Amino acid sequence: MNERLRTDFNYNLHLLKNVPLEDAWLKMPIIKAIQDYPDELIGFNYVKTMSRANFSKGVHFYLDDYQFERVWNQPELYIEMLRKFYFVLTPDFSLYTDMPKPLQIYNVYRSRLLGAYWQSRGLNVIPTLSWSDKDSFDFAFSGLETDGVVSVSTVGVIRNQEAKKLWIAGMEEMISRIDPSVILLYGKPIEFKNDKAKIINIESTNMKKVK
Repeated sequence: MNERLRTDFNYNLHLLKNVPLEDAWLKMPIIKAIQDYPDELIGFNYVKTMSRANFSKGVHFYLDDYQFERVWNQPELYIEMLRKFYFVLTPDFSLYTDMPKPLQIYNVYRSRLLGAYWQSRGLNVIPTLSWSDKDSFDFAFSGLETDGVVSVSTVGVIRNQEAKKLWIAGMEEMISRIDPSVILLYGKPIEFKNDKAKIINIESTNMKKVK
């Protein structure tokens, strides 16, 4: 393999071959809107042990990054494993408020590219949305068609008042920008201004354990 091809594979540039890109300056990969969604989600860390009876569930990546970094490092390796499930959410690469903005953009890009690539391979993909502060809004909601199903999480937000304020601000901004038809909300609900999207509350793994 020559050095150019090695570089392309290291950055997954080969995945862009059949992926649509935005016209905006970021050229973010586009995840096409879908209208269907699962009633239940399971973590990516459980997909290897799931029986056929669980394939109607959606796979989520609301986990520590180290548990799913491998899907970025070897994307082709996990296609058939994920294809068994009716729905797959995009990876939730971290966006911390103290993280440099270029790295935040890169993590959004990685999530969008994997989602768009999975769609090109026939998977039903639901974009996972996250953001840090208000300065992240211009890229955190890029690469998404309007009027589709999206997913967000409140895990790690409830007990921190500043994080909660930023989460609410991001939710309201997201709804105004991409006008989703349905929001899958993973974790404990938080009240926010919403007169458009249907909210589907899904209990987190920890909530189920407490019960």
